[in-house]
This record gives sequence, C-alpha cells and structure tokens, in this order.
Amino acid sequence: MSRNDPTRIIVSPTVPLLLALFVLLSSPLLLGALLLAALAHELGHCAMLRWLRARVTAVRITALGAEMRIEGRLSYGGEILAAVAGPAVNLLLALLLAYGGRLWEVLYLFAGTQLVLGLFNLLPILPLDGGSMLWNLLAWITEPYTADRVMTAVGFGTAAVLTLAAIWAAWQGGGFFFLLAALGLLWHPLGQIGVAKPLQSG
Repeated sequence: MSRNDPTRIIVSPTVPLLLALFVLLSSPLLLGALLLAALAHELGHCAMLRWLRARVTAVRITALGAEMRIEGRLSYGGEILAAVAGPAVNLLLALLLAYGGRLWEVLYLFAGTQLVLGLFNLLPILPLDGGSMLWNLLAWITEPYTADRVMTAVGFGTAAVLTLAAIWAAWQGGGFFFLLAALGLLWHPLGQIGVAKPLQSG
C-alpha cells in the first residue's frame, strides 16, 4: 500500500444502532459530550502514531471504540506509547474542563465524560488501551505466548467483575449502557478461551 493511499474507514453496523438507542434513552447533550470525548481520545492516538512516524492505513469503528491499523509494526514500547496517548488526552481534558466548570457549570458534564472514558479505557481488558498496554509490557519482558495466557485470565476476571457490577447497576434501575459495554468486553476473553467462538465468514 502506498503512503499516499487514503485511510480506510470501516464502521460496524452496531454503531448507528447504538447511537439511535442512546438518543432514545438518554439526552442529546450527554451523547454530544461522549462523542467529543471519543474524538479527543482517537486524536490522542493519532497524534502519538504520527509522532512515532506510523501511518494509519485503516480505522475500524465499533460500539466499543475504534481500532487503528498501521503500516508495518511498532516496537513494544511504541505500542504502549500509542495506547496510553488516548486515555492521557481524556484525563488531561477532564482536568481542564473541570476547572472551566467553575465558570460554566455545563462543562462539568463534559469533564465527567472525558474522565469516565479515559479511566474505562485503562481497564486491563483487550481490546481496550489498558489491555493493549499490559499485553505489550508482558510480551516485552517475557514473550507473546505468556502475554496471551496472562491477558486471557486478567481480561476475563476483570470483565466478569465489571459485568457483575453492571448487572447490579441495571437491577437498581440504571446502567443499561454500562451493562452493554461490560457484556461486549466479556465476549473478547471468552473468545480467547474458546467459550465464545467468533463468527466465521464464508
């Protein structure tokens, strides 16, 4: 692929469905704040990849976020830097917006969404940034096979606890989207241990 070729954007069918559901069940202001946080998050990744001189060839957008595919490979250290950049931008903006909230109260909502998205992405579950950071660190100090085994256990344990917390929140009358996110994250480690098999095309 030539470096002049445009970056391919692939949008999962789950994205418009989730957005429509969010519009029906939540406020447009909250949706706007979440989309702004997601945009800032991905721009953080893009800026770091650009600094590392990595070319993004495709971006796949799903209900759980965006996955960037690059030309060639990064080092383990480069992968960690690229992963941490997204949550770092969210947490920095959360601080700045919270400070601005003292002047304009609505900014507290935007600060909260930046904070939640940043912390959520630091969870040690693949395909989240925290999972990517931990996998690359483990592969760096051991080897990929060991990193896979450790991440499967850590990811399943974390996702299971998150799912139980989301079920409790839903039982209390809220947290519907939290439950959807938790179940989506639980699917990945289940697939790794062979409980949930990915659908095969063809």
